[in-house]
Amino acid sequence: MKRLKINIKQRRDIMREVLTTCTADCPGTCSMMAQVDNGRITNLQGNPEHEITCGFICGNTRNYLKKRFYSKRRILHPLKKEDGNWTKISWDEALDITANKIRNACENYGSQSILYYQGYGARTALRIINRRFFNLLGGVSTLYGSICGGTGQAGQEMDMGVRLSHDPTDHLKSNVILIWGRNPAVTDIHLWKIILNARKKGAKLITIDPVSSETAKRSDIHLQPAPGSDGFLAMAMTIILLKNGCLDEKFITNHTKYFKDYVEFLNDYSLNELSKITDIPLNELYEITRLYATGNPSSIILGWGLQRYQQSHLTFRFIDALAAITGNIGKTGGGVSHGFDEYGYFDHQYALDVQTPNQRKIPIPIAGKSILKMQDPPIKLIFITAGNPLAMLANSSRVKKAFQSVDDVIIVDHILNDTADVANLFLPATTFLEDEDLVGSYGHNWISPLNPVIEPLGESRSELMIFQELATKLGFKDEMAGSPRDWLSKLANPIIDEGITLEELLKKPHRFPSAPITPFSDGNFKTKSGKYEFPGKSNIKNGNIKLNRNYRQNNEFNLRLLSVSPREWIGSEIPENEHGTGVLSLQVHPKVLKEKNIEEDEEIWLESQQGKLLVKVKKNAALRTDYVLTNRGGWKNYNKCVNILTSDLISDCGNGAPYYETFVKLKKKR
Repeated sequence: MKRLKINIKQRRDIMREVLTTCTADCPGTCSMMAQVDNGRITNLQGNPEHEITCGFICGNTRNYLKKRFYSKRRILHPLKKEDGNWTKISWDEALDITANKIRNACENYGSQSILYYQGYGARTALRIINRRFFNLLGGVSTLYGSICGGTGQAGQEMDMGVRLSHDPTDHLKSNVILIWGRNPAVTDIHLWKIILNARKKGAKLITIDPVSSETAKRSDIHLQPAPGSDGFLAMAMTIILLKNGCLDEKFITNHTKYFKDYVEFLNDYSLNELSKITDIPLNELYEITRLYATGNPSSIILGWGLQRYQQSHLTFRFIDALAAITGNIGKTGGGVSHGFDEYGYFDHQYALDVQTPNQRKIPIPIAGKSILKMQDPPIKLIFITAGNPLAMLANSSRVKKAFQSVDDVIIVDHILNDTADVANLFLPATTFLEDEDLVGSYGHNWISPLNPVIEPLGESRSELMIFQELATKLGFKDEMAGSPRDWLSKLANPIIDEGITLEELLKKPHRFPSAPITPFSDGNFKTKSGKYEFPGKSNIKNGNIKLNRNYRQNNEFNLRLLSVSPREWIGSEIPENEHGTGVLSLQVHPKVLKEKNIEEDEEIWLESQQGKLLVKVKKNAALRTDYVLTNRGGWKNYNKCVNILTSDLISDCGNGAPYYETFVKLKKKR
């Protein structure tokens, strides 16, 4: 018995819990506890002391250890490609090769011949120091724009000067919650829990989405407008508000500008016309407008689906106007909430961007065609961290061609993904479970710590360490020197200035103290006028919305292609078993299949003007007949990359990626 007690004590000594945070491309940024037993992480569970994530983590994170961290697919040593095959090499050789390639590109073509591609796979504070490395080279080619949130942000900046969302908990004070182009039941489970709690308290839940999503199915009302017609729907609601005198005249008079211009703009449209364009009956338009106007307060939560069109900034502006007209801007339980700036809490001066003001910028939505056209100098080396552009960027065939056109592609990642196919050097990175760092969120105003749970597996190294070792070989060691904690003490200055020490930040998550619960409650906006600015004939930029009245295409490519995030993975971080066998699954309305004489589970060609993809069709009567639906994030290696079909375009404002401007046709196999 005595021996047994000793063993129990010894086991307690080697079992421990470490607080850390998920860094996946997800608004949740879940705070969690990692359990360690004898040097091995055995379990991940939510941290109950976080106000937003509340001790719950999604299935992707619960299964992260098995499906990614300890997966056989994870690469734990540097690789070099020789004759098309990957060969294991030492870190010394890998760093020498990398440093020589960087040096040769700079000396022979100039530093702008290097493209640094910082992806969305992890966006922590220390990634800012990655930029410092490339700026110390003299400034390289970098990316601007967004494949997700830039277009909507641009629209809200035109209206309010800055994009600021209500704290998620503020929706608990809403009487009506309108979710527009978003599926938080799948893509933001913590926000969804708050919404459900608000509904239990009596709030009405309205979802506007052409897709019958999990969120829509749990809503009191679901409207399915024609894809791309959301701006027209917001305009119709505004016209109804004006007709019925549902205005907050005090707010409009004291805190807004260009209201009369907006009314004049709307006079060019009739409700019957807007009803026809949106395919929403007038009685339904009147009903949701009545609910929204009488909610007092009513909140609107906007999603990423709204941004995937050419003129999405206008859609956001017309939706913002609903809140402004009814006085829901600056009101507790109201507002129009879209997202948060996860990097806004950190001090970016240490990236040294000011030292290279003339660095060349490439728009990420059209990166493929831009790289192919680039001259003086051409792109000769692409360095990628936390990204899988060949899977996630539009017109992936052109992106692949562009990457193959350069001399070298170096990738820092955990597994060999689609992009690794065009790389010739792979550097194995650590994960959030092996790093010390800080991370913000684009779903709430909390900053959370990453504490190293165990030592890095195999030969994996942090991105900071990789860039520091490269700096040593390239002659600027001192400028990159410093431990993770040293750099975090500088990067976290804006948070420290709010009265939270770095030591406190690393112990537990903190809400940024000065972040507003209810933005614009003081009636002051960040626009030039200091007021909310309505869109109007005089200030609608970059294109006239009238051009979109006939947005449906009448040629053979007459089905809009929508691709959404599934529950089973995030971005392109797809577990091996989820890749599966066979081809990409495509959901189609039965009426469309009948017209094309296509059967359930039949394999057909899905074609766009960019390419074609073999798919297996599935009937879904909950869809509209003017679009088809599939999942985003699939890999070309598994014949599931939907971006083989998507158009590489750039939005009118915000430098966004209008994926949903892609039209397709169904073609039977011969």
